Amino acid sequence: MEAILLIGPQAVSLKSLKSHLVKRGFQVVLLETGDLGSLEQVKERFRLGILDATGDGRLAPLVERVRAKDGAKELPLLVLLKEAHLRELPMISGLEDFLLAPADPEFLETRVKFLLKRLNHLGPGTGIRVGALNLDVDRYEVTLDGEPLELTYKEFELLKFLATHTGRVFSRDQLLNQVWGYDFIGGTRTVDVHIRRLRAKLGPKYASLIATVRNVGYKFLESL
Repeated sequence: MEAILLIGPQAVSLKSLKSHLVKRGFQVVLLETGDLGSLEQVKERFRLGILDATGDGRLAPLVERVRAKDGAKELPLLVLLKEAHLRELPMISGLEDFLLAPADPEFLETRVKFLLKRLNHLGPGTGIRVGALNLDVDRYEVTLDGEPLELTYKEFELLKFLATHTGRVFSRDQLLNQVWGYDFIGGTRTVDVHIRRLRAKLGPKYASLIATVRNVGYKFLESL
């Protein structure tokens, strides 16, 4: 079941959208815009955030407020907005998609499924392919040049996260939080150890797919 975070005023329309998505099999948490502080205590692993910006004056400050919270720093966002917000969109980074409000529940569901599929998170048989590397996220199987790779669960989760965010740089803390969770008591050295193991299993030809960004962290390359 895919977990979605729905952020906005506790309006009837938003509750209706939540009800529709729940009936379609999604796990949905509705968070009041004025209670964003509690986002850092939410333990669910959300695949997508839906932000209702129709009740706020400007879009950019609201997105910044959401992004400032640990629970949403890397969360893909679909924004529900007013036509007046359209001029702001080119100046805002990190948004996956937008819809003009009021959003039809059926159309919103379609957009959500499309985004989750694009993000390699939805549906049976979903695969992630980067060059010669292929991850089957349902079977937890990885092949490289057609040959299987034997990975532990956390190695797979780390590789999957990096491969679904090619080109983006993540700090060790960010990777620790995204893959191991905010309640993990180990240190960031855990990330380095798993990166080293992944590179060893990728072999000399493909180890450099996981690039080190000095003084920052790691990123996954789209190609060598």
